[in-house]
Amino acid sequence: MLLVLIIASSLTAVLSRYCVDDQKGWCRGHDIWGWCFHNKTDGRFDCDSEAFCAGQEQLKNKKSTGCFLRGNNTVCCCNEADGCNLGFISIAPKYAVGQQCVNTIEEPNEDLKIFKPCEDPWCFAYLTSEVEAGLTSVQRGCRSRKTLVHHISKDQHTKFKNNTNWMDTERLVNLPTCADITWGAEWINGTQSMCLDFNYEEDEIEKKGRLCCCRGGHKCNERFMWGDEGITKEELAEILRKRDTVVDASSTMSATAAVLLGFLFYDVFVKLL
Repeated sequence: MLLVLIIASSLTAVLSRYCVDDQKGWCRGHDIWGWCFHNKTDGRFDCDSEAFCAGQEQLKNKKSTGCFLRGNNTVCCCNEADGCNLGFISIAPKYAVGQQCVNTIEEPNEDLKIFKPCEDPWCFAYLTSEVEAGLTSVQRGCRSRKTLVHHISKDQHTKFKNNTNWMDTERLVNLPTCADITWGAEWINGTQSMCLDFNYEEDEIEKKGRLCCCRGGHKCNERFMWGDEGITKEELAEILRKRDTVVDASSTMSATAAVLLGFLFYDVFVKLL
């Protein structure tokens, strides 16, 4: 399941450990012994932000993967491969958090490419088309996994100049996180979902895009298309502004809002290149 990430890990041993973060999409550990963390009870995935794994004497200076029972929580640690905390999704209690996602690529006038379903905190569907009666391309898969592989490839290219795969996913990864896109969205039959609509220019052609995110139900990303419920990037900015005002009334702009503003101006930056 983690073959791609393990291979990437072997090529980036001199770099920091990469982990899945359920809110930010990805994170980077502090050093080669950095830990990836998952709490199967509350759903957190991160880079051991509260130093639980680092504080376990039996784990210090070791490569290890395993889970601990702490009160009513099942908490898991690993540092053996980039993105290794994704592997805890299918460990008992299985799918307490996370689900299987459809993993396909649909291009106009081409055969549907079907890959093995992946497991992730967030499933996604990424739709693109020309604004004027264009045919639709759709990529479906695991958002955290896709984001993680992108950053591993990009950092490899920065260091070794030998991996340009990240260029294919640069626009997708620069979109807001699924945690932000689905903020406040209603849960229906155990699944939460929402789509973000946006426009952009590519090779002097006006295009439209849509990023749909979901969690809760297996293969919840299987049928996302243009007709599903969605919001614009301006509407999302307002939703996050209200959320962040409630969380921290003294702050004029949270880190999340700053990331979204960066997205709002991303198309302008691309056009100037």
